[in-house]
Amino acid sequence: MLSVITFPEEIWGLMQLRHLKLSRIYLPDCPSGSVDKGRHMDFSNLQTISYLSSRCCTKEVIMGIQNVKKLRIRRDATSYGPLNNLVHLHQLETLNFTDSLSGLLPASAKAFPATLKKLKLKETGLSWSYLDIIAELPDLEVLKLMDNACLGNEWYPNDRGFTRLKVLLIKRNDLKYWKATDDNFPILESLVLKECSYLKDIPIEFAEIHTLQLIELIMCLPELGGSAARIQKEQEELGNNPVDVRISYQWSHSSSFTCYYGFQGDVISLNWNNVAGFVF
Repeated sequence: MLSVITFPEEIWGLMQLRHLKLSRIYLPDCPSGSVDKGRHMDFSNLQTISYLSSRCCTKEVIMGIQNVKKLRIRRDATSYGPLNNLVHLHQLETLNFTDSLSGLLPASAKAFPATLKKLKLKETGLSWSYLDIIAELPDLEVLKLMDNACLGNEWYPNDRGFTRLKVLLIKRNDLKYWKATDDNFPILESLVLKECSYLKDIPIEFAEIHTLQLIELIMCLPELGGSAARIQKEQEELGNNPVDVRISYQWSHSSSFTCYYGFQGDVISLNWNNVAGFVF
């Protein structure tokens, strides 16, 4: 069971706080002013929050963390209504959603921060069609769809979208039929598919994505490897540099994953990085 930390209102007095990381965080609404100084209190220096309870995404809390750059949100069973207040996070670059959030995510791309560059959805249980909204985010470069982020076996995206997307990772879902063109992902550089147990084909139109450099398949069907090879061959016939195809059917020390140890300040971290180079 996840531990839950509920902070008192006095937490807003820690104005030099830069990183707040716990399994689930409940923040009270930001007070309008401090008693002794009569001025607005907020986390003006806060850079990272994880994991903020979805029920805390009130306008009062969001306005108090306006400068945050990295935010992870976990659903609370008592949450209701779309998370439209996220639009006020004008510095946000990385956003993670965890747990079933169907019905809570904004119904329009305009309700997301326009500055968003990286988005990770995990166990969110959305429809594949909801990604048409995500596709409209103007600066999105990295999209990770993890562990049934989307439900259903068909993904037919709109004709245009994901105009800035460079990295797409899809892991563990029921996707079986995927129809897309180079117009859907015009500057995609890396496609990583993990444990996609039903998908047999990558759209052949991906061969026309001139920027595509890597297709990595991990624990996927053998047919998917054949599909990647056909894209590689098609690129060669078109006179383009062929995409690098990497396939591994099991976790092993010889796979294309590397363990990185990092030390910064009083934090020690260990990350398993995939070749696409993005972990968030």
